[in-house]
Amino acid sequence: MDIKGLIIDLDGVLTKDKALTPFPDSQDFISFLRKKNIKFKIATNNSLYTPDNLVKKLNKNGIKIDKDEIITPLLVIPDYLRKKDLKELFVIGSEELKSFFISEGFTVKNSTEVKAVVIGQDKDFNFEKMKIATTSIKENNAEILALNKNLITKDDDGLLFPGVGSVASMFSNATKKDYIHFGKNSDEYNKKLFEYFKDTPKNKLGIVSDDLFTDLKPFKDMGIFTIFITTGKYKVKDITEDFKPDLIVKSLSEIVDKLS
Repeated sequence: MDIKGLIIDLDGVLTKDKALTPFPDSQDFISFLRKKNIKFKIATNNSLYTPDNLVKKLNKNGIKIDKDEIITPLLVIPDYLRKKDLKELFVIGSEELKSFFISEGFTVKNSTEVKAVVIGQDKDFNFEKMKIATTSIKENNAEILALNKNLITKDDDGLLFPGVGSVASMFSNATKKDYIHFGKNSDEYNKKLFEYFKDTPKNKLGIVSDDLFTDLKPFKDMGIFTIFITTGKYKVKDITEDFKPDLIVKSLSEIVDKLS
């Protein structure tokens, strides 16, 4: 493999749970990339933590990175909200997510009188939130803004639940209104991501991810080398006939061996 730049998924690749506990070989993998001068970007759809807090937690847990080495939907969506003058939001997500939007100058409301419904991962998602969001969209024409397009998410107990994209699709189907997402492979996200790799030809770029559908297939369609790692939510049995990853590995250490 002649890889000069690497896009690295976070959940299920570098970390194994919502506490961002690293896999045993995660830091060695990052150290190897630095030693080999392989430019990398941790590209995550994580919506639980602010970008600053995400970097702090990763460093505290032993994955040593700088803020410019990570991209999240929260580094993308504020520009869109300002451009569209969407100042009042109903946010489905963690308290940290709500605090982030407040710190960025937006008004977060627990009512239907909003301009946009922003959807992140929310373990406390309930019927009341469902009603407020649906009414905001259907009756007040609020935009549906998803922080990613993930179909499923793996919880710390190993069980799966609908991802942000699936929740957004539910609202979209109910209200007959399209949603926009700001995760990997959205126009806004990819613009920032590929600006970082502007000096690296796409045929020298690779991506490592546990997500066959949201990450790997779209990037392969762009000519990027795809590495499917089986430490996350999808397994080899989930590979479909219409998409085959370029490489399948069981650990980050296997990638090191291939790149050595």
